[in-house]
Order: sequence, then structure tokens, then C-alpha cells
Amino acid sequence: MLKQLVRSGKLAEARCLFDAMLHRDEVAYATLLTGYAAAADFPSAMALFSRLRASSPPHAAADPFVLSPVLKACASAAAGGADAGTLLHAAALHAFAVRSSAASSVFVSTALADAYAKAGRLEMALRVFDEMPCKNAVSWTTLVSSLARAGRRHDALRRFAEMRASGVACDSHACAAALTACADAGLLPRGRELHAICAKLGLDAVPYVANTLATLYARCGDIDRTLTAVSRMGSRDVAAWTTLIASYLQTGRAEEAIEAFVRMLRDESSNSASPNEYTFSAVIAACANIERVCLGEQLHAQAARRGLSHARTVANSLVKLYGRYGRLSAAADVFRESIVKDVVSWSAIISGFAQEGFSEEAFALFSEMRHHSSCPRPNEYTLASLLSVCASAAAMDAGCQLHALAVVAGLEHHAMVRSALIDMYGKSGSMSDADAVFCNRTRDDVISWTAMIVGHAEHGHSKEALGLFEEMCHVGLKPDHVTFIGVLAACSHAGEVELGLRYLNAMNKRYGVEPAKEHYGCVVDLLGRAGRIHEAQELIERIAADERDGVVWTSLLRACAARGVHETGKKAAERVMEAEPWGSGAHVAMANLYASKGQWREAAQERHLMKQKGVVKGAGWSSVEVGGDDRGVGVFVS
Repeated sequence: MLKQLVRSGKLAEARCLFDAMLHRDEVAYATLLTGYAAAADFPSAMALFSRLRASSPPHAAADPFVLSPVLKACASAAAGGADAGTLLHAAALHAFAVRSSAASSVFVSTALADAYAKAGRLEMALRVFDEMPCKNAVSWTTLVSSLARAGRRHDALRRFAEMRASGVACDSHACAAALTACADAGLLPRGRELHAICAKLGLDAVPYVANTLATLYARCGDIDRTLTAVSRMGSRDVAAWTTLIASYLQTGRAEEAIEAFVRMLRDESSNSASPNEYTFSAVIAACANIERVCLGEQLHAQAARRGLSHARTVANSLVKLYGRYGRLSAAADVFRESIVKDVVSWSAIISGFAQEGFSEEAFALFSEMRHHSSCPRPNEYTLASLLSVCASAAAMDAGCQLHALAVVAGLEHHAMVRSALIDMYGKSGSMSDADAVFCNRTRDDVISWTAMIVGHAEHGHSKEALGLFEEMCHVGLKPDHVTFIGVLAACSHAGEVELGLRYLNAMNKRYGVEPAKEHYGCVVDLLGRAGRIHEAQELIERIAADERDGVVWTSLLRACAARGVHETGKKAAERVMEAEPWGSGAHVAMANLYASKGQWREAAQERHLMKQKGVVKGAGWSSVEVGGDDRGVGVFVS
């Protein structure tokens, strides 16, 4: 009767029955202790164990079937957040096990090693394991899992190899633990070897192992093997579907991630695999990557109906989605309504306001974040977002304060923060400070090099920008598409037409970077500045139609306006108006072009057309930092 109550989870009733028993032997104690261990109720388990020690002979408490569930409950308590009391209990139980010779039991030693590992005392766990007279599959699996969980992936794989060499049969849990270590470390070749072992043992179709295999291949970017691992499962559970969706997301296949989610919903009634918070988080992130805001709103509603919209991961994805596309009111609503806010939550909402130019709101949120008792220190995304605000407003003083905060947080050498600092100092007019940040650490990331190249190009330091590019390539770093924007802009400012054309032609052939509209826009500007309008027009006509957007035509229009080339300028203006019907730039440029030719009537007609269409020229503005006690940024509008 006691066993039945424990197995059904009715521990209160089981305890009443236990207390009513006239004779309680070790079996009764072990049964109830097993129930407390399964429920992770360490205080009750420890109290019952203390009662046994006080009322029974010493050998009763030393029974492995009595002591091991107490240690398992201790491990569960430690996993939930070990405090000094839990560690003291673990040490006391360890001492008792040694004194009573119970430590020689593989069950007791395994549970003890697990308790130490989950309490963060991995060296003690290793010591207990190494002193075990005999080890079974559970012992080895516990060790491998503990090492992988602690980030010691290579040690985990070494111990897994020792397990196989010792002759102990590998089970699905041991294989999954080793595969997790490979996934976390990005060790694809070793992971493939383990996959072969799993296949040989017939374990690769076990859902737990198949999910881990899918995670391994997904993190290593091998989507085909991810799909194969998932397809091996007889029926996909929520973990399998979520891994599949996340795999598509991580490899840039957002549409397929959404399609997989739709298939999951379609199969939900037949296999009971309902999406959880991580599934919704992944598919909403996919919507954010491809501007599917309306679908994201529908997913938001569906998550709300399932009671998942306030889950931290879902809320974070929603804030990123709404913030990225300027839906700041919706982003703020989700953020304020979320119950648990972590550093990702705060970074997402700050980034949303920052990228839309709401600098005061972004800094107000940052101040609130720093005073929030449960929020950790800012991460690299928080600082990079705020530094971008400072760069846009040339607010160097605020940027310097963020620089100091980055130093305190140990983030000043992170590539994202370092490039944001370089950008901030560059746009604030202090390339010497930007150079100091750049040279303060091993220059081994493309982002920082690119920030320096773009910074020098924007300041007209073409020689320095191009010199940095050549040096960057010399040290073995591969430039990306942003790097080439800086390089081509530098060529344009320096009038290096032939060099710029050579770089454009070499982008794909030599560096594997496909030229995009931004690069063509730079080269059109380069040719236009040199007065080679006809060549600029020919370049535009040669490129793919989807690359001929307003950016490219605007570059040609500016060149025509500067050179007074009327017919080509008119054609460029028409293309700009098609791409940006509510933009004022093309109308203003054409009016100025007519005026430069003395065609005042046509210039007036162009401005009248603007009024008819309701197109308003944006006001020019500038900003300056204001010192004093009430320090801030002053904005001037003309």
C-alpha cells in the first residue's frame, strides 16, 4: 500500500500511513525516501533520515537503498540553487557514508558524486568517482553529464572514451551526454564519430538521442543531417519539432522554420506534440528575421491563448520583433507585462528604442535597468545599442561613460562593444580615441577592422582606410560586405576611380562577397564624382534588376545634379520616385537641377508637384553636447 501511494505521488497520504505503522523497517523508510527524492523534497527526506538514525541501529541508515535516495534529494536541491546549508548536508552525508562503509556502494557513491556536481563542487565529485571501487553505466553517465554541464566538454569526452574502454555498456543517456558536449563545443567530427557509435548500438532512433543529434548538427550548421536525425524518430515530440524549427532559424532558413511550425500544429492532434515556450520563441524570431510582423502578431495571439505569451523567452522574441520594425508601443507593452525580465529582455527593449532614434527613452530604460534589483549587469548588446545612440548624436561624453562601464563589466574587448566604441568615437570626431580602442587588444576580429575602415572613410581619411584594408587582408582576416562599403567610400572620397572599380570586380572573385546595392551605390557615386556619368548609368543597367533600388538611383541623381546633366538626372529621379514615392530627395534634386540650368518655371513646377503629392522635405538638424550639471544633448532644427 505504501509503495502504491508513493508511486502515485500521494506523499502526504503515504506519510500518514507510514506514521501509523507499528513496525517500520528499512524497506518502509527507503520507499518513502524514494518518494521524497522523486519530488525533490530534500528537507522532508533529511528529516526522515535523521529520524531513522535516531531510532534505529546504525546499519539501518547505512543501507544503500536508504542513503542513496537522501543523496538524490540533496542533488535535486543543489540543482535548484545550492546554498551553504545544502553543501553542509552533502558533506555530512559523505562523512557518514565513509564511516559506515556505505560509500563502497555504487548507488551511494553515484548519488553523492551527482550531489557534489550539481552543487558546483565538481572536483569533489571527481574525487568521489575516482575512489569508487566499481562503476556502472549510471556512474559513468553521471560523470560525463556533470562535466558537460560544467562546460568541461573535452574532459567529458575523455571520460566517455574511458567508459567505453572499461567495458561498461553505453546506454542512451551516456551517448546523449557525450553528444551534448560535442554540440556545446562545436566538435562536428567527434560528434559524427559518436553518431556512428549510436547507430551501431541501435540508439540513434531513441528520441532523447535523436534530439541531441539534431541539436549537434543544427549548432554546427549541418541542416541536412539535422533533418535526417529528426526524421529517424517514429513520432516527433515537442523537443524534436523545436530543434527542427531552431535549426532552420540558425541556418537562415526562416521561411522553412515557419513551415515546420505549421506542420507541427497540423500534426498536434495526432501526436500530442503541442508547441511550448521555446517553440514559440524560435518561430517568432524567424518572423523577425524576414519582416513577417503580421504573422508574428498572430503567433503572439496564439501564444497568449495557450498561456505562454508571458514566458520569458516568448516575451523576449516578441520585444525583438516589435522593436526591430518600429512597433515600439507593442514592444513596450509586452516588456512591461512580462513577469520575469532578464538582461536579454532589457537589451531588446533598449535596442528597439535606440535604433528608432529615441535616445532619451533608451537611456531612461537603461537607468531603470541598472536600478532594477533582479537584473544583472548589462551585456554586450545593451552597451552596443546605447553606443549607437551616442554615435548618431555625436554624444561623446555619454559614450565615454559607457566606455568606462564596459571596462568595469569586462566587455570592452568584446568585438561588438569594441566596434561600437570605435564607431562612436569616429562619429564624434575623435579618430585618435577610436584608434586607441582598436589598438588596445589583439586585432583579430573583422568587425573592429571594419569599424576603423568605415570611420576613416567617413572622415575623408582615404589613405588610412585603404591602408587598414590591405593590412587586414595581410593578417588573414576575410572582409565582409560592410568592410567593402568603407573601402569603396574611401575610394570615392579620394577620387581613386580605377582602384574602386578593381575592388568592385574583386569582391566576388577574390573575397567571395557578392556585391549588393550599397556597393553599387558607392561605385556610382565614385564615377559620378569623377564626372563619368555615362559609365555610372551603364553600370546600373548591367546589374540585376532587384539591386537597382532607390539607393543606386539616388547616387546617380546626386551626380547628375552636381554636374548639371539634365536628361540622365531626370531618368534617375523618375526611378527614385518609383522606389520611394513619398520621398522628397528626388523632387528637391530635380528642382535644384532645373534651377542650375535657369529653368525656373520647371523648378517651381517640381516643388508644386511635391505639394500636390503631400511630400514634405524633412527638416535638417544637428546636435551638440551641453555641459554643466544638467548635462545632455541639444538638438537644433532648421
